[in-house]
Amino acid sequence: MTTGEEDCFESLAHSLVRALDAWAACVDGAVSKGRPARKALVRLLEQERDTPEWAARAPIDGPLLSYWLRGRGQLLPGTKHNRLPGVEDSAAVARALKAQAPGNAERLPAIGREISHLAARLQLTAGRGWRRRIGESSFVQAGETGALPQQRGDRGRRDTRADDAAHVPAPRTPVGHSMERATSFVGRTAELVAGSALIERGRLVTLVGVGGVGKTRLAQRLTRDVAHRFEDGVYCVELADLQHGHSVAATVTAAFGLQVSAELDPLRELATALQGRGVLLLLDNCEHLLDGCARTVRTLLALLPRLRVIATSRQPLDIGEEHVLRVMPLDVPLMSDESRRRKDATGRICPETSAVTLFTDRAEAACPGFRVTSANRAAVIQVCRMLDGLPLALEIAARRLRTLTLEELAQRIEHRFRLLGPGGGERTAHPRHRALRALFDWSWDLCTDDERAAWQQLSLCAGGVLLTDAEQLCGATFTHGTRAPVGDRAVDAFATLSGLVDKSLVSRVDVGGHTRLHMLETVRAYGLERLRESDHAQHAVRRHRAYFLDLAARAGAAYGSAEQANWLRRLRPEHPNLRQIVTAVPPAGEPADAVLRAAQGFWLHCLTSGRVGEGAHWMQKIIDRHPCPSESPGAVLPWCRAAWVAGFLLLMHGDRDNADRVIDLADQQLADLSASPGPSDVTADEGERAELAAAFLQLRGLAALMEQDIPQASAYALSSLTAGRWSTMLLTQPQCLAQLGLAAVMQGDRVRALSLLEEALAISASRGDTWHRCYLLWILAIIHGEAGEFPEALGLLRCALRLVEEIEERMGEAVLGDTLAWLLASQGDARSAALVLGAVDRVWKPSGVPRHFGFAHMAAHRRRAVEQVRQMLGETAYTHVYREGQRLALREVLETAFAGHGALDGRHTRWPDKGIGSGRTLHLPK
Repeated sequence: MTTGEEDCFESLAHSLVRALDAWAACVDGAVSKGRPARKALVRLLEQERDTPEWAARAPIDGPLLSYWLRGRGQLLPGTKHNRLPGVEDSAAVARALKAQAPGNAERLPAIGREISHLAARLQLTAGRGWRRRIGESSFVQAGETGALPQQRGDRGRRDTRADDAAHVPAPRTPVGHSMERATSFVGRTAELVAGSALIERGRLVTLVGVGGVGKTRLAQRLTRDVAHRFEDGVYCVELADLQHGHSVAATVTAAFGLQVSAELDPLRELATALQGRGVLLLLDNCEHLLDGCARTVRTLLALLPRLRVIATSRQPLDIGEEHVLRVMPLDVPLMSDESRRRKDATGRICPETSAVTLFTDRAEAACPGFRVTSANRAAVIQVCRMLDGLPLALEIAARRLRTLTLEELAQRIEHRFRLLGPGGGERTAHPRHRALRALFDWSWDLCTDDERAAWQQLSLCAGGVLLTDAEQLCGATFTHGTRAPVGDRAVDAFATLSGLVDKSLVSRVDVGGHTRLHMLETVRAYGLERLRESDHAQHAVRRHRAYFLDLAARAGAAYGSAEQANWLRRLRPEHPNLRQIVTAVPPAGEPADAVLRAAQGFWLHCLTSGRVGEGAHWMQKIIDRHPCPSESPGAVLPWCRAAWVAGFLLLMHGDRDNADRVIDLADQQLADLSASPGPSDVTADEGERAELAAAFLQLRGLAALMEQDIPQASAYALSSLTAGRWSTMLLTQPQCLAQLGLAAVMQGDRVRALSLLEEALAISASRGDTWHRCYLLWILAIIHGEAGEFPEALGLLRCALRLVEEIEERMGEAVLGDTLAWLLASQGDARSAALVLGAVDRVWKPSGVPRHFGFAHMAAHRRRAVEQVRQMLGETAYTHVYREGQRLALREVLETAFAGHGALDGRHTRWPDKGIGSGRTLHLPK
């Protein structure tokens, strides 16, 4: 055959390939294994031989067709899903065509007619098409790349339409996907119920979630569950390999077995064929073809009233008829949740969450005999948590148990992208689903440049971030730091962040009416890797640090104001970000006092959030890393303020030696600063120096009070009060009054104690100081309890609890709980007291704080309560009720106890109008 003839034949061959792509769809059986239905093809061609039309057509040159099939097949060897018919199949086709004529060039028109006729008549559904990745896309319409000449006439169009409409099948299972998988389906009960309800009342349900979360598997199970509602069948279209949105319509049409010529609208032809039929269509992997999928679905829904569509995508289609069902990762257990360690009849620890169940099931398949036991449960939970409960990641990790022990897997899981790389996924899966990194490479490719920059910036945020903070971090302007990494151009940060939410890379949660954005740790880890590879990593880190250090500094400055409660609530969820900043080495170029100024926000935040031990460790690290800059007088005051915070937290933590060391050093620095004349700006700070000197006197008095050195504690507190200047942000004045009042309580001077505490309460209420009012009311409750005034004491504790709830202070709940247990025991309510004691202990133990902050006077009340309750209940009953309390939420136990004794408000107190409860609507500062 000449070169020209070969080129001409190749052109016709390409036309056949394009025509086949227009109707090729996915079915099970031999075709789904990558081979054409050879027997069906041969049978069809043999039937054609017996028709009158066969004799009228010129015979086909078998060697040429066989040559083409073999040649094309050799271009795509290997995978069973992505190849042409093999040599054996080619020979069978050639024999079936009965080609005998030796001519070449003169046979080309006949070959063209035969190809056209075959493409129009053939109603087979090939597994994933006879061709993959030849030409521009996997599935294309004939009209997109050049229709066959024989398809362009009116006669050809009429024949094709009539023939196609007569051959639309109605399968009971989705085309192209087996509805029964070899592996078990785990969890997703709530999603299946929700999806079933949505498809009942809506016409389009889109399952949206991050890559690897199990959207396809869930969609297949949902489709199977609702298939009985669709008498005309369920059809599935896999779009992962499609390259262009304009090919979606032809691909969907082909899934129904229709061959449509280029001049016709494929969707209208499909609508004509399906009129009146109840059909469910499943579109899988739509995220890269959103426009094409949206147009196709919108058109079909408008033309086919009985059609329902389920789609899977990493991003919604955003059309009016759409109901979005968010697919979240599987539930993972908490490492500390010991109460959920249940055993079955064999003594094996039962996997109580979907993530553990899935990992266990896949691990048993990979390593027969694998079981979750009390010995390995922590490692299993660690793996599930580190992988965020992502089903695909868990399945790949389970396969790694063929090589690694469970303990080794848990140790290496932090490097998830390398550990779960190529070779760990299922061989038959799409390449994007064979490795964890490939999943997120695909998501990265789908993002805009701004979305990628925002992904990298937000990956630095541990524990999530408020939407308003994210807008500041990712926008073009930033009032508290440096410019955004995207450069000087204007950036619509909200639109960029919305894009990340739509693409399922960021999730949102409502926290008190404010939107907080969260990233899965796996998504965050990918973003960090991309950030490290970029040229703006240092800039992004400096930006993140500057923003949250500034946030902490502003919180500390507001602690002595009416905004205290708002700032405590504002800072609480940012603890992981603060931890990350404090424990990391400061980057080059960061101002030396940036962390020192931020430290003023740590003391009350760490105390109220129950993280005193961690806060003490932070401050010791900061003080050691930043020695007092004695050569720079202007930097001494920020250092001394940070030293006060360090001393306070160390005292609360029970580390008296280190607290004294820091306090002594700060006192010396303040004395040296006062003795030196210094420049004018230092002289102007004399007032602040005096405030800090008074604050350290208050701190020494607190230390003495904890040691029950009443005379020394009183002397320090009085010296601080007579200094005349007090730090508002450090609450020096009301703290000194409270310490003097507590000293009076310990000395038995009730009248003086009440006078001092009422004065402190009035000052705190006037400033909006919620935290200190909690503890002042607590001390007042103790005074009345010791006097036997139970209703008054209980009412004061209830008022204090209302304030504790306002600032969400865990330590305050524990302090109030111990005192409540003592009061309940004194009234003979042993069961309630035992429940409270159990619930309180679960808060005290991990807090890093000595019981009652080391105040022996208060600790004595608890010891007395425990002794009384043990005697009243008996040891066995006490242990049982105490353990029951440990399993309950402390606030729930406290509320129940108060309600049982009628203490629902502050009606028993003598201070109903002194600002005991603010009644204000809280907001989060910006």
